[in-house]
Amino acid sequence: MKDVQLNVYQNPLFIYGQEYIPGSRIKHTAVFVKPELKIYYIGGNNPDNLKQNPESDIFYLDIINTTKNFFSSWVNLKSQGVKLPHTFSHTANIGGANQDSVYIIGGAHWNENNTNFLYRFDTKTNELSVPVIEGKAPQSRIEMNSVSNEGKIYIFGGRTYTLNESVSIYVNQFDILDTINLNWQVGSLVNSPVALSGYTATLVNGIIYYIGGRSQQYVFSPMTEIFTYDIIGNKWSLKKATTADIETMPGSRTGHSAVSFDGKIFVYGGSYFNGDTSYDMPAKKTFVMLDTVNLVWSIPPLNDTNVPELAYHTATLLADTSAMILTFGNLMSVPIKSDNLIYLFYLDDPNFRWYKITPPPILLPKPSDTSSTPTSTETSSPDKLVIVSVSVGLVAVVLTICVVYYRYKKGKS
Repeated sequence: MKDVQLNVYQNPLFIYGQEYIPGSRIKHTAVFVKPELKIYYIGGNNPDNLKQNPESDIFYLDIINTTKNFFSSWVNLKSQGVKLPHTFSHTANIGGANQDSVYIIGGAHWNENNTNFLYRFDTKTNELSVPVIEGKAPQSRIEMNSVSNEGKIYIFGGRTYTLNESVSIYVNQFDILDTINLNWQVGSLVNSPVALSGYTATLVNGIIYYIGGRSQQYVFSPMTEIFTYDIIGNKWSLKKATTADIETMPGSRTGHSAVSFDGKIFVYGGSYFNGDTSYDMPAKKTFVMLDTVNLVWSIPPLNDTNVPELAYHTATLLADTSAMILTFGNLMSVPIKSDNLIYLFYLDDPNFRWYKITPPPILLPKPSDTSSTPTSTETSSPDKLVIVSVSVGLVAVVLTICVVYYRYKKGKS
């Protein structure tokens, strides 16, 4: 297994695959496979051209450790014969006895003749299949989220969707997919939300925290209400969240993301709308933190507060590190536009330094000494990153060197 050391608060060096750079997308999924140190990205829509592809993109971001920085490259699996029907607003999570399979569940398809709503992707063989699952299969739906724990994937709520329907049915349903014994189970609904879609589900110490989302088109769940599900006790509870300062209370949202680190849940982005808004608005307070011990909301003390307002993106916490990677989504400016950048946050940094990683030209790190705290000139503001513009010939030389080094490191891992 490759080792990752990302807690040095340095500007990372990202080397993108020369033949494949993924385009903008929303309503996709991202699944981190720890043994492989890869983040798999599945499906989604290009908001600028919704029907451009009959098949979904499947690709991964490969993480490679170095002594001071880390490299990553895009690898396109669609070009290698992995063919998934165009899928968006689905959920996906890790499963299998060895935690090396990705299960792609539900979602919407542009091709309504596609009746499959469950796929298994084997990360060892890059094989996509339709698994045979015992038990009553649940109805397909969109905008649900999932948590994986000890081989079981927990899926709540969501809403129905067809291309020809303008009205959705918000679902009160709790399904459990056992990816080891390959059967469907039904979870308890006692004291569960009446219905919920577009929320986040985050696992902390055996408890799933459900944050945000909607129960009807214009009925948003307040951030003061946190539903929790105890996996061991098979029990739902409604908790009340507070804040030390009313001004820091985050606004209701959908299309946001959440990760857990050090007993806290970091919620990022999202959108809000109602019948009187002509367009989706960014959720109040873009980056917020919930302490799961006392259920108090706060705002991380960002060194640079000029963070992007994203929605329908993904957030991934690299296991055994503090690195949170935000990818793709909508930039909630007016007019809304899509984003194909990567944003990296260090969640154990007292200053919560963050970085914006752009496609080529290549970003090179500033020199820094990992044995000491970075100086103010090494902070993570995107405006302070050094973008090196070089000639076409020099770019070719640099990329060649990176590819050789990348293969060398892969051979040693």
